[in-house]
Amino acid sequence: MLKIFLNLIGGAALVAAFSLSAAETKKPLDLTKLPPAASGPVDFAKDIQPLFAQHCQQCHGATKQKGGLRLDLRQGALEGGDAGAVIVPGKSAESRLLHLVAKLDGESQMPPPGENRQPLTRDQIGRLRAWIDAGANWPETAGTVAMKSDHWAYNAPRRPALPEVRDDKAQSSRLKAQNPIDAFVLARLAQEKITPSPEADRYTLIRRLSLDLLGLPPKAEDVREFVADTRPDAYERLVDRLLQSPHFGERWGRHWLDLARYADSDGYEKDRTRPFAYVYRDWVIAAINDDVPFDRFSILQLAGDLLPGAGVPEQTATGFHRQTLTNTEGGTDQEEFRCKATVDRVSTTAAVWLGVTLGCAECHTHKYDPFTQREFYQLFAFFNNASEKNIPAPQPDDLRALEAAKRTWSEENARLIRARDAYASGPASAKFAAWATNAAAKSTPWIALMPAKTSAAAGTTLKAEKDGTVVASGASPAKETYTVETQPGASLLTGFRLEVLPDPAVKKSTVGRAKDGNFVLTKFAVRLLAAGQPPVPLALHNAQADFSQLRFLVSAALKGEATSGWAVAKQTEQPHTAVFELKEPLAMPAGARLEFTLDHQYPDNYTLARFRLSATSAGAPLKLDSLPDAVALALSQPAETRDAKATESLKKYFATQIDPEGRKLQKAIDDHAAKTPKSPETIAATLAEEAAGRVTKVHIRGNFLDRGAEVRPGTPAVLHAFKARGTRPDRLDLAQWLFDPANPLTARVTVNQWWKNLFGRGLVTSVADFGVKGEQPSHPELLDWLATELPRLGWSRKAMLKLIVTSATYRQQSNLRPDLVTRDPNNVLLARQNRIRLEAESVRDAYLAASGLLNPKLGGPSIRPPLPADIAALGYANSVKWTESTGTEKNRRGLYIFFQRTVPYPMLMTFDAPDSNATCTRRERSNTPLQALTLLNDPVFFECAQALGKRMAETPAATAADRVRNGFELCLARPPTDAELKVLRQVYDTQLKLAQASPENAAKIFDGKPDDPRVAEKATLVALSRVLLNLDEFVTRD
Repeated sequence: MLKIFLNLIGGAALVAAFSLSAAETKKPLDLTKLPPAASGPVDFAKDIQPLFAQHCQQCHGATKQKGGLRLDLRQGALEGGDAGAVIVPGKSAESRLLHLVAKLDGESQMPPPGENRQPLTRDQIGRLRAWIDAGANWPETAGTVAMKSDHWAYNAPRRPALPEVRDDKAQSSRLKAQNPIDAFVLARLAQEKITPSPEADRYTLIRRLSLDLLGLPPKAEDVREFVADTRPDAYERLVDRLLQSPHFGERWGRHWLDLARYADSDGYEKDRTRPFAYVYRDWVIAAINDDVPFDRFSILQLAGDLLPGAGVPEQTATGFHRQTLTNTEGGTDQEEFRCKATVDRVSTTAAVWLGVTLGCAECHTHKYDPFTQREFYQLFAFFNNASEKNIPAPQPDDLRALEAAKRTWSEENARLIRARDAYASGPASAKFAAWATNAAAKSTPWIALMPAKTSAAAGTTLKAEKDGTVVASGASPAKETYTVETQPGASLLTGFRLEVLPDPAVKKSTVGRAKDGNFVLTKFAVRLLAAGQPPVPLALHNAQADFSQLRFLVSAALKGEATSGWAVAKQTEQPHTAVFELKEPLAMPAGARLEFTLDHQYPDNYTLARFRLSATSAGAPLKLDSLPDAVALALSQPAETRDAKATESLKKYFATQIDPEGRKLQKAIDDHAAKTPKSPETIAATLAEEAAGRVTKVHIRGNFLDRGAEVRPGTPAVLHAFKARGTRPDRLDLAQWLFDPANPLTARVTVNQWWKNLFGRGLVTSVADFGVKGEQPSHPELLDWLATELPRLGWSRKAMLKLIVTSATYRQQSNLRPDLVTRDPNNVLLARQNRIRLEAESVRDAYLAASGLLNPKLGGPSIRPPLPADIAALGYANSVKWTESTGTEKNRRGLYIFFQRTVPYPMLMTFDAPDSNATCTRRERSNTPLQALTLLNDPVFFECAQALGKRMAETPAATAADRVRNGFELCLARPPTDAELKVLRQVYDTQLKLAQASPENAAKIFDGKPDDPRVAEKATLVALSRVLLNLDEFVTRD
């Protein structure tokens, strides 16, 4: 007995029972309590091994063997544990394993009661008995699962023959088969001697279909039309219409975005926003509305960038794997988080398309399924070579807005040009003539001198450009002398001009090369170089400049003193001009040249960076002319002989620089030009292959710093063969492998996901785990038939959904049946439809739709509806900026709400929306007081109640009963029963008395004025709206 006591302390009830000795007194077991053996054939891989994996191997598996018993290997199971054999092949009644799972002694039970441990059902025990009675056949394998034949999910589905449904009057009177789906369901129900539920009424059917396919309740007029439609194909017509609705893509896009872990921010601590995340979301919606075949839809998501001729749409689709979290916190190791993102891409791909928990093999070989750690990193290698990049991705709305803006801009630009030209040809003509005459008398025409030779005494490099500009570069000595030789084209000269110009190559684009951007010109001199004659210095005087630094005047440049000269401190980033007049006009000898010396003897690199020399023959005294050279030259020509080009140049200069009215008109044109519509800055996040490629190695224990053996891209050996297009397998090869006809998982997993979305649970309940630890399919033949039908339908999502929703199985009533409460409490056998609480987004959408506030606009940037106070402050360092959307934008569908990973929208999380940190294959459904409080008190929902009350108040020529009935139908898409109407009238009458007693409070409720003669009635309708909107039926899909 001591041994029994110790084992019970350890919690191993099974071991305790196995340790009983024959000498101990024990009540005889009542074997009649054993459930009967299953009548049909039992397959070990499909029926028995998953049962052991799910219920037994936690204590009797690869890592733990309580009492020495191991139920994951053939040898261990048949040999038994410390107390001997527990399975007697051919004799289930003598097998102690059966005694324990059936709790025949009334005390010990396998598995022992505990958290997440459920006893075996009678059906499971019956299958276990049948397997033992048939000899307990267990295929020889080296591990838990080592061959494809060991587990049903790793074998390609075979299309089963449709079962023959017997003409059962009880069944056919309740439900008539509509398509092959019903054959499988009705055959199983007949086998269990269960009758199906009748078809739901039309009110229920249209609401069910609308919520399932669109995520929105039906409009009242659509309900009336469908209910009144007597055509035999009325239901199919309704299905077709809903599948063609643009809102279909929103509803089924939301399902996909759960899988894609879509969010509008990076995640982690800083959680920066992703302002253009919506581009991927909108692509998903459009692709689903267009019914892009699921195989292509998936290949685009995994490797759209690798398809031939991949454009913006294909690369946008590849944003599926850009939804991973991004850590921008300071001090992080970017390689670590790149590896984390790549691990996530592997795990997500496996969950979404293969329905397996491959992530368990990141650190070690999978404990239950045939996936090694090496195989995990072979899949890792497909994504390891991908780099993240962003591409310009203007959206259709962006482009339409751009074209409209361009049209508007062009029209305004044409108007401004017409106004300018009309002024120029009218009032400005006389003004121009007067200005030109006056300016010609005052202007000094300058002709740029083209350098023939340049040199610098101390090593500076001087280079002459085409416009005569000389640029200094290279060495920057403390002192320097520039020399420029040029041959003027004029025969008579009266003076010279020096322009000092900002040089873009110098820091801050200054005119000098010193640290502060200044220069000091200590000497400006000119010599005449004539053939056969010694150089002749030319006498200069009357130096002028547009600006001179204090104590560094331009006149000092004629003295040649090393401690002074011309400088321009505080205006070193602007061009400046100096003019030097010849004391006597110079008649240039034929072939003669001029030599200009620009000396910089002030220390510390105060040399010119960029300059240009010009000459003039204008009469003295010379003026500092602000006119451009071309203008001055044109003015120097007599008006009567001035050519058209020169005249046009002068008119343009006059209009843009001189005439105030003309300048005003031109400025308007220039300002408008600055507003030229620009291409949208919208970007899409995508992936691209690294040209050089990355080497992939196994991460020992999942540690990215501890690298093991090198691996190449590959797929798990337990699945079908992998074929690559070339010598370097890539993501496109992987995507195509997923849709190989031999793939046993992708089609099954996909149709199971879609089935779950329509019935609330999948044919395989563990939608992301088709492995050994996952649930068995409730209808394996139906699952395989659907999996083989999907490729036949061209992988069309809409065709498959139509097939499912037109089945009689889908159309059944959802009422709970007393006869199934104990036999099938979870509706596994599908003898009825399931009642499903609406998902978070649909709850909000239903409120907005019933109230008439819903903005049905599709796509575009995410919205920010009203947020409870101080919620945004929960983000990192006040980084969450929640600027509430204005107008009807805030009333768009929940799908479009901005999702900040660290501060998600509270209402969505209250109703079990996923956190988007990892792929979500199945949303949880909870029922909490917080949900009821949110629906009652959240300002958004109260505003909906006010709007619904207003809709009811505006019911034309209506009695109070009519208004109540109208509100009921707006909310629940059906007329109320007499009993329901009676209760609602009582609520109405009670609330009306309260409102009449306090017009001020009534006005606050309705958001109206106390002196409104209908204020009490309107407030009462708001109160009644809150009742209707908070009915369980309103947030439930029947």
